[in-house]
Amino acid sequence: MKNLEKQLSNFVKGNGPRVNYDTLCAYANRNPNEVIHILFKVINDELNSVTGVGNLDKIRELVQSVGILLANYDEINRKVVSRKLRKLDEKIDRLKIENRRKFVDLENAYQELEKVRLELEKIEEQAQEKDTKQYDFMNYLTNGVRNITYLEYTFAKMPSLVNIKDREEIPLIRNVIERFVESVKEEKEEDILYYNNLISLIISQKNFHNNEHEKQNCLNLLYTAINQLSIGKKQAKKNKRKIEWLNNLINTLKGTKTKDSQIEIVAEKYNIQVHFNEDLLSQARLVRTPKIGEMTDRNVVEDYVITIDGDRAVEIDDALSCRRLPNGNYLLGVHIASILGYFPYESDMVQTAISRNRSIYLPKKYQITEDDFNRTIPIFPYEFSVIKASLVPEKPRLTRSYFFEITPEGNIVEEHFEKTIIKNNRKTTYHEVDQILEQGSPNKDLEETIKNLQAVTNILEAKYQGTELYEQVKGSSEDYSDLRVKRIGAEKIVYQTMLLTGNRVAEFFANSKEGYPCLYRVHEVNEENIEKLEAMVENLTNTYGGDQYQKLYQLIEGIYPKGWYDTSGSHAGLGLDHYCHCTSGLRRGADIVVEHALEVCYDNTPTPREIDLLSAEIESKAKQINAKQNPIDWFVKDYRRSYRRRH
Repeated sequence: MKNLEKQLSNFVKGNGPRVNYDTLCAYANRNPNEVIHILFKVINDELNSVTGVGNLDKIRELVQSVGILLANYDEINRKVVSRKLRKLDEKIDRLKIENRRKFVDLENAYQELEKVRLELEKIEEQAQEKDTKQYDFMNYLTNGVRNITYLEYTFAKMPSLVNIKDREEIPLIRNVIERFVESVKEEKEEDILYYNNLISLIISQKNFHNNEHEKQNCLNLLYTAINQLSIGKKQAKKNKRKIEWLNNLINTLKGTKTKDSQIEIVAEKYNIQVHFNEDLLSQARLVRTPKIGEMTDRNVVEDYVITIDGDRAVEIDDALSCRRLPNGNYLLGVHIASILGYFPYESDMVQTAISRNRSIYLPKKYQITEDDFNRTIPIFPYEFSVIKASLVPEKPRLTRSYFFEITPEGNIVEEHFEKTIIKNNRKTTYHEVDQILEQGSPNKDLEETIKNLQAVTNILEAKYQGTELYEQVKGSSEDYSDLRVKRIGAEKIVYQTMLLTGNRVAEFFANSKEGYPCLYRVHEVNEENIEKLEAMVENLTNTYGGDQYQKLYQLIEGIYPKGWYDTSGSHAGLGLDHYCHCTSGLRRGADIVVEHALEVCYDNTPTPREIDLLSAEIESKAKQINAKQNPIDWFVKDYRRSYRRRH
C-alpha cells in the first residue's frame, strides 16, 4: 500500500503518471478501506501544500476515485467516508480564506476549489444514499420478510451487510437484540425464537465484528431488561421464563461454551424436545405387534406389497400394491402405518407426537440411544416407530389402506379407505426399483407390481401436475414437512401415489354433505410480497450495478412460500382444490390428526356433537402445528451453525 501512496502523491505533484483504475482496483480488492484511507491522506497532504490550479485538478481526480470505489465495494465504511468528506469541505473553506497568497491566479483557483467542493458533495450524497438504501434493504429482510434462508444467502453474497449500521450509527446486531428484548417482554414466543436464531446467524458470520464497547452496549440492553423483570421476588418468579431467554442470549454473546457442544442447549432455545420421558419409553416397549386373524375389525391385505425407500430408511411408514384387474383397470393400494391402531388418539404418546410436529433431520448422526438408527429427532420413541410399527418385511403391521381403481385414462371409478393388516412382501430401495424398471427381475410378482406401479404413475402424472415453479423449488427442498417433488423412476412412483392419496382423502372431507372437518395442507402465493422484494432488489441492481445483487435477485425471483395447515383452503403449488397430509404418521403429527378424522367420519357416522368436537380439535391442532414449524427450521439451522463451529 505504501507504493500506492507514493504513486498517487507523485501524480498530484506532477512527478508521475496518473494511477489507472485497474491498478487502483487491484489494491482495493485486497483492502478497499485501506485504499480509501490512502486516497484521503494524499488529498489532505496535497491540499495542505497546494500551490496551483493544476494540483487542484488532480486532487479532484482523486476525489472522483473515492466515488468510483464507493460504487463498487460494499465493504467500504461509508460513515468514515462521510466524516472525511466533511472535513475536506471545511478545509476548502479555510483555503479560500487563509491561503490566498498561495494562488497566483486567484480567480481560477477559486473556480477549481469550487469544482472540488461540488465533487465532494456528489460523493457525500453517494455515500449517504447507498448506505441508507442498503440499511433499508436489510431492515426489510430482517423485520419484514423474516426468512433466515434469505438472510443466510444475503450474508454469503454481501458479507459487509452483517456489520451495517443505521443512520444513528447503531449496528445491525444491536437493533436485532432490541427487537429480541421487546419480544421477550411481550411474550411473543415466535418472535423470540426468530430473533434468537437471527442473532446466532449474525454472530456466526466470519467477518462479523463487534468491538468491546459495542459488545457491552448489547449486553447492557439485556442486563437492563433482566433488572426490569426481576424487581421483587414475585416479579422474578413470574418472569422466570423471560429471564431465562435473556440469560441464554447473554451467555451466547459472551461466548459461553460450557454445554455448547450438546444439542440440548440449541434445542432448548426453540423449545424442541430431544428425549422422551421414561413413561413414554416404557409404553413404546410394551406395544404388542399384531397377528394375522387376531383383529376382526381389520381386513388382511392379500395383494403383493412392497415398500420403496432410501438405503438407510428405518421408519418405514408407507407401502404400495398394484395389480391389473380383468376389466383392464388398475387397483392401486397405498398402505400407511396406522398410529391409532396402536395408541388411542387421546393418549400421551399420540399427543406428544403431534406436539413435536415432525421428525427433525440433523446434519450429523445424533444418537438418542445406543442402538439409534439415523440422524433424526423422532416424534415417537424408536422402540415403537422402528421396532413395532415400521412396515418391515414379513411382519404383520397395522395399517390404513387406501384403494383406488384407476382406468387407463386416469379416472378413479372406485375408492375405499380401510383399516387393515399387511405383511410387507419386499423392502426395496429407489435404486433397486429403477434397475427393475430397466432390466426386469427374476421375482415375477415383484416385477409385475413395479411395472403396474409405473403404468399408474404415468397415468397420474398426466392428471396431477403442479406449477413449474413449485416443482423446481420443492424438488431440491430440505423441507421434510411437505411432499418432495420427484420426476423420475422410483421416486416419481412414491410421489404420485402419495399425492393421489392426500388429494382423495381431502376431497372426501371437502365434498361431504355433512361438512366433515379436516386438517388441510394449504398453500398460497402472496404475489404482493414477492413483488415488493423484486422491486427492492431491482432498484438496488439498477442503481449500483448488477453483479453484486444479481444472484440475490435470482433467488428472490424463485421464492415460493411454504404451506401451512388450516381447516379450509386450496394448494396453489400442487394445483389442487384440496390436499392433506395422511401418508406419514410415523414422522409427521398432522397425518395422525387426519387419521383421527377418518376414524370419526369415515369409519363411523358421527353425531352433530361429535362433528363439532372434531372441528374444534382440528382447529386447535392446526394452530399448534403451525406455531411449531418455524422454530423447528430455526433450530436445525442454528444446530448446523454450531456444529460447523465445533468441527
